[in-house]
Amino acid sequence: MKSLNLLALLLMGTLLFVGNSNDATAQTSKDNSLLDKVYNYFAGESETESFFNKRTRKNVSVSIGDLSWSDKSSLSGSLFSSFRGNESLEVDELTFSPDFEDGYFYLSFNSEEEESLKVMILDVAGREVHNESLDDFSGTYEAMVHVPADEKGTYFLKVIQGFDLMNKKLVIE
Repeated sequence: MKSLNLLALLLMGTLLFVGNSNDATAQTSKDNSLLDKVYNYFAGESETESFFNKRTRKNVSVSIGDLSWSDKSSLSGSLFSSFRGNESLEVDELTFSPDFEDGYFYLSFNSEEEESLKVMILDVAGREVHNESLDDFSGTYEAMVHVPADEKGTYFLKVIQGFDLMNKKLVIE
């Protein structure tokens, strides 16, 4: 709780500094990146894509985003510890899309580094939905994930490659 209060004070001080500056426009562009970082820490960033199911004639919306501050604070016990670490892994073309014919979701991304790879997906209760480990992996990762294509829910993706980590939140609506 102390760190939250310190962050709020830092944010307020930044806003006061910008508001009292004679050159507020020059300061605003610099401080927007700080404000964006603070906002993204609390809210997380996400991208949403919609898919149309011809069979049911309904749209399925999938959001892939960063874990928000509330996600991180609400995760507890072994679920929280499994998502801790230095989040420095970046992958290209991360997709999580339904295959309405097979009735499941497909996870795909590209990674340039050739190192061991571990991919986990957990539901909000901490149950493992997908777990795969590969040695000396580089290139395009593709996997069928046993989540029904028309089922709504929230899942947590964790990818570890070498000593680098990436956490994402997957929301199906």
